[in-house]
Amino acid sequence: MESSHEMPQTGRIGRFVKILRTKAGDKAFLEILRNANSYKSFDAKEKSAWWKRAVKVMERLLGKKTAIGIMTECGAKCCGKGQRDTARRLYAESGSLLKFLERISIYEVKEGDLRYTLKDAHTIIAEHHKCFCKQVASTGEPFVNGTYCQCSVEFNRQFFSAALGRQVRVELLQSIINGGDSCKFRVTF
Repeated sequence: MESSHEMPQTGRIGRFVKILRTKAGDKAFLEILRNANSYKSFDAKEKSAWWKRAVKVMERLLGKKTAIGIMTECGAKCCGKGQRDTARRLYAESGSLLKFLERISIYEVKEGDLRYTLKDAHTIIAEHHKCFCKQVASTGEPFVNGTYCQCSVEFNRQFFSAALGRQVRVELLQSIINGGDSCKFRVTF
Protein backbone atom coordinates (compact mmCIF):
# COMPACT_ATOMS: atom_id res chain seq x y z
CA MET A 1 0.00 0.00 0.00
CA GLU A 2 1.29 3.46 -0.85
CA SER A 3 2.16 6.05 1.77
CA SER A 4 0.56 9.46 2.13
CA HIS A 5 3.80 11.03 0.85
CA GLU A 6 3.39 9.35 -2.55
CA MET A 7 -0.05 10.87 -3.21
CA PRO A 8 -0.66 13.26 -6.11
CA GLN A 9 -0.29 16.90 -5.18
CA THR A 10 -1.55 18.67 -8.30
CA GLY A 11 -4.67 18.81 -10.44
CA ARG A 12 -8.14 17.79 -9.34
CA ILE A 13 -6.83 14.60 -7.78
CA GLY A 14 -4.28 16.62 -5.79
CA ARG A 15 -7.04 18.94 -4.59
CA PHE A 16 -9.09 15.91 -3.50
CA VAL A 17 -6.07 14.44 -1.68
CA LYS A 18 -5.53 17.71 0.23
CA ILE A 19 -9.19 17.99 1.25
CA LEU A 20 -9.41 14.31 2.23
CA ARG A 21 -6.26 14.59 4.34
CA THR A 22 -8.11 17.03 6.64
CA LYS A 23 -11.23 14.82 6.93
CA ALA A 24 -9.97 11.24 7.25
CA GLY A 25 -7.66 9.36 9.56
CA ASP A 26 -4.54 7.73 8.09
CA LYS A 27 -6.10 4.29 7.56
CA ALA A 28 -9.24 5.63 5.81
CA PHE A 29 -7.15 8.15 3.86
CA LEU A 30 -4.93 5.43 2.42
CA GLU A 31 -7.82 3.05 1.71
CA ILE A 32 -9.86 5.71 -0.12
CA LEU A 33 -6.81 6.76 -2.14
CA ARG A 34 -5.67 3.24 -3.04
CA ASN A 35 -3.70 3.39 -6.33
CA ALA A 36 -3.88 7.21 -6.45
CA ASN A 37 -0.13 7.30 -7.03
CA SER A 38 -0.83 5.72 -10.46
CA TYR A 39 -3.76 8.02 -11.27
CA LYS A 40 -1.92 10.18 -13.82
CA SER A 41 -1.12 7.09 -15.91
CA PHE A 42 -4.77 5.98 -16.06
CA ASP A 43 -6.83 6.41 -19.21
CA ALA A 44 -10.22 8.14 -18.98
CA LYS A 45 -12.17 4.95 -18.25
CA GLU A 46 -9.72 3.92 -15.51
CA LYS A 47 -9.97 7.38 -13.92
CA SER A 48 -13.76 7.11 -13.87
CA ALA A 49 -13.55 3.67 -12.27
CA TRP A 50 -11.04 4.96 -9.72
CA TRP A 51 -13.41 7.76 -8.67
CA LYS A 52 -16.37 5.41 -8.51
CA ARG A 53 -14.49 3.12 -6.13
CA ALA A 54 -13.02 6.01 -4.10
CA VAL A 55 -16.43 7.60 -3.51
CA LYS A 56 -17.96 4.25 -2.53
CA VAL A 57 -15.14 3.57 -0.04
CA MET A 58 -15.29 7.15 1.25
CA GLU A 59 -19.01 6.79 1.97
CA ARG A 60 -18.44 3.45 3.72
CA LEU A 61 -15.54 4.64 5.87
CA LEU A 62 -16.49 8.26 6.55
CA GLY A 63 -20.26 8.26 6.09
CA LYS A 64 -22.39 9.72 3.34
CA LYS A 65 -22.69 13.16 4.98
CA THR A 66 -18.91 13.57 5.23
CA ALA A 67 -18.43 12.26 1.68
CA ILE A 68 -20.94 14.82 0.38
CA GLY A 69 -19.12 17.53 2.35
CA ILE A 70 -15.80 16.55 0.78
CA MET A 71 -17.22 16.63 -2.74
CA THR A 72 -18.91 19.96 -1.99
CA GLU A 73 -15.58 21.38 -0.86
CA CYS A 74 -14.03 20.12 -4.11
CA GLY A 75 -16.74 21.94 -6.07
CA ALA A 76 -16.11 25.18 -4.20
CA LYS A 77 -12.47 25.02 -5.24
CA CYS A 78 -13.33 23.94 -8.80
CA CYS A 79 -15.36 27.13 -9.27
CA GLY A 80 -12.44 29.37 -8.46
CA LYS A 81 -12.03 33.13 -8.50
CA GLY A 82 -11.66 33.21 -12.29
CA GLN A 83 -14.99 31.45 -12.88
CA ARG A 84 -16.75 33.60 -10.28
CA ASP A 85 -15.31 36.80 -11.80
CA THR A 86 -16.45 35.64 -15.25
CA ALA A 87 -19.96 34.95 -13.91
CA ARG A 88 -20.17 38.48 -12.45
CA ARG A 89 -18.82 40.07 -15.64
CA LEU A 90 -21.13 38.16 -17.99
CA TYR A 91 -24.15 38.95 -15.84
CA ALA A 92 -23.27 42.66 -15.71
CA GLU A 93 -22.68 42.77 -19.48
CA SER A 94 -25.92 40.92 -20.25
CA GLY A 95 -28.28 43.50 -18.79
CA SER A 96 -30.93 40.97 -17.78
CA LEU A 97 -31.20 37.51 -16.30
CA LEU A 98 -32.71 36.08 -19.51
CA LYS A 99 -29.89 37.47 -21.66
CA PHE A 100 -27.36 36.17 -19.14
CA LEU A 101 -28.85 32.66 -19.34
CA GLU A 102 -28.82 32.78 -23.13
CA ARG A 103 -25.21 33.92 -23.10
CA ILE A 104 -23.90 31.28 -20.69
CA SER A 105 -25.74 28.58 -22.63
CA ILE A 106 -23.22 29.11 -25.46
CA TYR A 107 -20.23 30.70 -23.67
CA GLU A 108 -17.04 28.72 -24.46
CA VAL A 109 -18.98 25.50 -25.14
CA LYS A 110 -20.28 23.73 -28.21
CA GLU A 111 -23.81 24.86 -28.99
CA GLY A 112 -26.29 22.45 -27.45
CA ASP A 113 -24.02 21.25 -24.63
CA LEU A 114 -25.64 23.59 -22.10
CA ARG A 115 -29.07 25.06 -21.64
CA TYR A 116 -30.12 27.42 -18.90
CA THR A 117 -33.79 28.32 -18.72
CA LEU A 118 -35.79 30.50 -16.38
CA LYS A 119 -38.57 28.32 -14.98
CA ASP A 120 -40.13 31.10 -12.90
CA ALA A 121 -39.09 34.37 -11.24
CA HIS A 122 -36.93 32.51 -8.70
CA THR A 123 -35.87 29.29 -10.45
CA ILE A 124 -33.33 28.46 -13.15
CA ILE A 125 -33.05 24.99 -14.66
CA ALA A 126 -29.46 24.24 -15.68
CA GLU A 127 -29.11 21.33 -18.07
CA HIS A 128 -25.80 19.92 -19.27
CA HIS A 129 -26.09 17.54 -22.20
CA LYS A 130 -22.64 16.13 -21.53
CA CYS A 131 -20.66 15.47 -18.37
CA PHE A 132 -18.11 18.28 -18.09
CA CYS A 133 -16.05 16.49 -15.43
CA LYS A 134 -13.23 14.79 -17.28
CA GLN A 135 -12.50 12.74 -14.15
CA VAL A 136 -15.70 10.69 -14.50
CA ALA A 137 -17.24 11.41 -17.92
CA SER A 138 -16.05 8.07 -19.30
CA THR A 139 -17.66 5.89 -16.67
CA GLY A 140 -18.68 2.48 -17.96
CA GLU A 141 -21.38 1.73 -15.43
CA PRO A 142 -23.41 4.39 -13.63
CA PHE A 143 -22.41 5.58 -10.18
CA VAL A 144 -24.86 4.36 -7.54
CA ASN A 145 -25.80 7.83 -6.25
CA GLY A 146 -25.21 11.57 -6.63
CA THR A 147 -22.42 11.98 -4.06
CA TYR A 148 -19.69 12.60 -6.63
CA CYS A 149 -21.91 15.14 -8.43
CA GLN A 150 -22.13 17.31 -5.32
CA CYS A 151 -18.96 18.83 -6.74
CA SER A 152 -21.01 20.10 -9.71
CA VAL A 153 -23.84 21.19 -7.42
CA GLU A 154 -21.42 23.39 -5.50
CA PHE A 155 -19.75 24.64 -8.69
CA ASN A 156 -23.17 25.84 -9.92
CA ARG A 157 -23.98 27.33 -6.51
CA GLN A 158 -20.73 29.31 -6.49
CA PHE A 159 -21.15 30.40 -10.13
CA PHE A 160 -24.76 31.61 -9.82
CA SER A 161 -24.23 33.16 -6.38
CA ALA A 162 -21.35 35.20 -7.82
CA ALA A 163 -23.34 36.20 -10.93
CA LEU A 164 -26.50 37.18 -9.09
CA GLY A 165 -24.74 38.75 -6.09
CA ARG A 166 -26.74 36.66 -3.61
CA GLN A 167 -26.78 33.16 -2.26
CA VAL A 168 -28.60 30.57 -4.32
CA ARG A 169 -29.62 27.01 -3.61
CA VAL A 170 -28.79 24.26 -6.11
CA GLU A 171 -30.33 20.81 -6.22
CA LEU A 172 -29.20 17.93 -8.41
CA LEU A 173 -32.18 16.54 -10.30
CA GLN A 174 -30.32 13.97 -12.40
CA SER A 175 -26.85 13.28 -13.73
CA ILE A 176 -25.32 11.47 -16.65
CA ILE A 177 -22.99 9.40 -14.47
CA ASN A 178 -26.06 8.20 -12.55
CA GLY A 179 -27.72 7.05 -15.78
CA GLY A 180 -29.58 10.24 -16.73
CA ASP A 181 -29.66 11.52 -20.29
CA SER A 182 -28.36 14.87 -19.02
CA CYS A 183 -27.13 16.56 -15.86
CA LYS A 184 -29.93 18.73 -14.56
CA PHE A 185 -29.86 21.18 -11.66
CA ARG A 186 -32.53 23.38 -10.08
CA VAL A 187 -31.12 26.77 -9.05
CA THR A 188 -33.38 28.76 -6.72
CA PHE A 189 -32.83 32.30 -5.47
